[in-house]
This record gives sequence, structure tokens and C-alpha cells, in this order.
Amino acid sequence: MPKYDTPEYNTMLYMKRREMIKGIGATAGVASFAGCANSGIPGTGGSGGSNGELLFWASPFDDAVWDSWKKWFNNQWKKNHDSSVTLSPFTYEDMRQKFLSGGRQGKPDAIEGVLENLSEYIKADLIEPITKQGKNLDFSDGYIDGAWNAVTYKGEVYGLPYFGNGRALVYRKDVFERNGLKPPKTAKEFHEVARTIKENEDITPFNNCTKKGGVRAFQEWISHVFQYHDNLYTPDGDSWKLQATPDTLGKIFKAFYYEPWASDNPFCNPDNRGQGYQANDPGYLNGNIAMIECGTWLMGWTTGPEINNESQTTKLLEENTGVAQLPYATGGEVGTYLEVKPVMVNKHSKNKDQAFDIVSKFCSPKSMRQMPSDNNLTPVHKDVKPTLKIDAWKPFVDAMEAGKPLAKITWGPVMDAYYDEMQSVVYGRKEPMKAGKDLHSKLKDLESKI
Repeated sequence: MPKYDTPEYNTMLYMKRREMIKGIGATAGVASFAGCANSGIPGTGGSGGSNGELLFWASPFDDAVWDSWKKWFNNQWKKNHDSSVTLSPFTYEDMRQKFLSGGRQGKPDAIEGVLENLSEYIKADLIEPITKQGKNLDFSDGYIDGAWNAVTYKGEVYGLPYFGNGRALVYRKDVFERNGLKPPKTAKEFHEVARTIKENEDITPFNNCTKKGGVRAFQEWISHVFQYHDNLYTPDGDSWKLQATPDTLGKIFKAFYYEPWASDNPFCNPDNRGQGYQANDPGYLNGNIAMIECGTWLMGWTTGPEINNESQTTKLLEENTGVAQLPYATGGEVGTYLEVKPVMVNKHSKNKDQAFDIVSKFCSPKSMRQMPSDNNLTPVHKDVKPTLKIDAWKPFVDAMEAGKPLAKITWGPVMDAYYDEMQSVVYGRKEPMKAGKDLHSKLKDLESKI
């Protein structure tokens, strides 16, 4: 997992896993991409930006499966521009650090990132609002509402979206069929299904991530918060106003942390308590867990050191995996966490018009259709068809459409408060409703600090 462990980083995890699928050598880090690899394609390698070239930083650019797209992009660019574009790959952590420290020098001209980057860059006065240009594009009307909301702050659009996913319940269809079960819609049904599996099957019924500091643990929790509220915080003048109530936070803790882990009849494997995706995703892929909360990246993860048997995992995913909306606790409704990746213009670029051309060309439906097929599993634009090849996986599209993006706040203090209370419930040190009340107090104190 990345050192810079923040919300939105499952896209990096997805990219890391895609590298394993393609057999590309991985290194430790966010997405396991080299800092400045040269692909051998003109205009795509090195640190770039010299001799009047424009510079575009994005995480996937040294992945060989992008070579075809790079050639297409360069050919398209040359049709309308005398300049050239250097496409430089960085890990998200390196991009963030380098952009925050050096972006005011004007490079890169355009940058891809994650939503937490967007809010941080706005506050650092590093990215250019592109509201008028973005909305005047001939394809702008095709973006899903959640994608536009994700890149909009105080009425201004600060980037174009190009990739997204919504968190959903991934479950074993064969286990469900043997036991006459249906995907649970409510927390009550979820508990009944899990305990039926516990009684009748030699498999862990459910697992979620409970690692302190783990990004997935946060994303899973905030998914259930979005079943009650459009966001955890909403703008209130120059500060933020907490939307969740102590009761709501307590219900979420009870339904998805206390009952599975610490109740009188738990149904999670206690050996996985306090662990992150390393126990969660491979546990499902290796056939040891019946239900997890996950995103689309799981559907391509059939090889790598974490996979015990490639053929068995492939069969599990293609024949025995179903996808449904996340169950919700009392008083909630269908909703989930939406992950959207923005592509942005450097406010200090010496050529912001061409920087926007880079962004708009990269994020166009025509470009997205040229990208590696597994990059567009749940596209954010109606003119790009989902590439989910199994009908049973297509509810991921519904999950994304029900998703809600994070508020543009500093999430670190919020996450720290959540981790402490979540683990107090999971380890049985605190009753869930008390933890909800205590978390509410902590989050309330953060209103003017985030």
C-alpha cells in the first residue's frame, strides 16, 4: 500500500493489480510505476518540458499496455498543434510532492490525480478553473452527474473526469445458490445471510477492512455514510458543517463492524481483524470468503503472488461471482462511495490553452475508447461503453451511478478519528452506539479545522 495512504487510492491499487495481470514488473509503492521511464515513443519519456514542450504527468504512462494509446494521442496532437507533449509517469505520491513543491514553476502543464489531490491543489492555488471551457466541450453533457460533482468546488470546475468506480457487494453466487440466498439489501438481511453461510459452509461469510490507517477501511465506512447523506460534511461559510448524527454513525458501526466482528454471534474470521486489503481481496479470490465490499479492479486480478490457483480464481470470477449494491442499515438507502479521477490544468502553465487541450483530449470519449480495455470498466461518460465482460458484473455500473464523491476537505484528521473508533468496536472495547457518539463529537470538533 502507498505511504501516502489517503482516500481515492484504490485506483492506484487497481493499476498495481493491472500491472500484475499484464506481467509487468512491479515495485513497491502506490501504483508501482517508475518515476520517469522512457517508453521509446517520441514525446513520452523522461522528465520532459524542455525546448518548449508541454508536459503531462499521469500514473499509467510507463505501463506497456498504454503504448498504443500514446501513439494515437501523439498522432492526434500533431494534427492540430506545432508543439509536442511529453507524457511522464509518476506514482501519485511523487506527483503530489513534486507538484506541491514545484508546480508554481509552470510544470507540468497538465496533471492527472485523485480527488484528494484536487482539493489540496485548489487550496494551494495550483490548478486552473476550467468551468467555461469544460462545459463548452461537445462531449461535456455526457458525463454522469457524480463525475461532474466530483471535480466541482464552489461552482467552479477544476478538472475533467476520466475514470470511476462505485463500491459494491461482491459475493459467491454458488454459495448463495446452494443455500437459497439472495443478495441482502438491508443490514438485517446481511446478518441473516452471513450467519446462514457460517452455519452451512466451510468458508468465512464476510470480511471488511479494519486496518488502522488503511485506505480501504476508510472507503468502506464512508460508503455506508453515503447511504444516509450526500456527504459527511457540507460547506458552511468558510468552514464545514457535519451532516452525520451520533445515531447514524452508531448504526453503521453496529451493522458493519460490531455484528460481524464483536457480537455474540460474529461471522468474520478473527485472524483477519485489524488487516487491510491484503487479507480481504486475496481471501475472496482464493475462495476463502463469501462476501466482501469492493470495486471493479477485483475482476481482473487472476494472477500474481497473492493468487493460489489462477484457473480456480478465473473460474470463480467468471462463473461464480455476483455483484450487488451495498446493504444499508436502518434508515439508510442505496448509496456508496464514488471514486473519480480528475485531470487538471496547472494554473501556472505558460500555455494554459494548450494544457487544457491536453486535458480535454485525454478525457474525451474518443480517447477513452483508445485506452486499455480494462481501464474503462465503469466509464464516467455515456458515450463509452462499460467493458465488464460478464453480465453478473454489470451491477458495478449501477453502483457507480449511485455513488457520491468526497467533499473537498482535508480528510486526514477525519480518517484518524474514524480509525480509532472503528477499531474500538471491532476489538470489542466499546459499544457501537457509544463509538458513534464519540466519533460524532470528534468530527464535530473538526468542522472549522478541515
